[in-house]
Amino acid sequence: MLSACSGGGGGDSTEATTVSTVTESDQQLVLEVQPIQVCDDDGLVCAQVELFETIADKIWDQANLDIAFLPLNQLNDSTYLTTDEDEFLDLSFSGAAGSFGRHPDSTSTTGPINLWFVDVIETSAGLVQFGNAWIGSNGVLISDDILDFNNGIGRLDVIAHEIGHNLGLRHSTLGAGAADNLLTGGGTRTIPESIDDIFPDGERLSQLNSQQIERVRESSFVQPSSTNQLAPAIEISESDSVVLSASNVPVATAQPLAVPEQSPSPLTWLLLLPLGQRVHRHFNR
Repeated sequence: MLSACSGGGGGDSTEATTVSTVTESDQQLVLEVQPIQVCDDDGLVCAQVELFETIADKIWDQANLDIAFLPLNQLNDSTYLTTDEDEFLDLSFSGAAGSFGRHPDSTSTTGPINLWFVDVIETSAGLVQFGNAWIGSNGVLISDDILDFNNGIGRLDVIAHEIGHNLGLRHSTLGAGAADNLLTGGGTRTIPESIDDIFPDGERLSQLNSQQIERVRESSFVQPSSTNQLAPAIEISESDSVVLSASNVPVATAQPLAVPEQSPSPLTWLLLLPLGQRVHRHFNR
């Protein structure tokens, strides 16, 4: 199912979301996202790209989920600079693995999530469309309109919002619907104008509740972060050579030095000289 996201910058709903953040015991998860810039056939005229990465990270930190944007791919095909629903279907699911700029490891239900930047998303109603996404399936579409917004920066939370659809969230289920909830539709969602208004700061916008967090963390698109894996213990045998930092180099055990025997002192020679002379005279008589 496709979720189309359009509408104004704020809403008249005053109902607040009941938020819930993960605890320290919850495992850190990661979601890889493959951004794809759509250009014309010659690769000269391209859609604008703005990831809003710090915004996405702050929003999804509520679920202890790190958004990892991969290096940008480029799709040179004028057909998709202006994309309708049928063309978005082609981009997301047609062709072989890696077609249309998709990540070669992506499937319809496993990541990385593929995110296309296009000039315009066409709609039958003629509305300004900021983004489209498949609910519970792989594919996000973002238009240049997210950068033409009244705060002079852009519609900051759209990419995070659309990613939420891929992770199984909708506009009006699991507690969404309040103006301060990330997944509420664009017509009634209050859009943060800076990172300082994103939960838990400022106006506490783009919130996620406990039901949404639970659903997201169960998604097949998210994976445990490599930082969760403890480094294996290292066993060192007597024959191993180990390089250590200066701060933890052990003090070597002191080895005894071989001290040479001392030669007789000059006084000793003076005392022995008369004896030597007598011995010499004895053997030469």
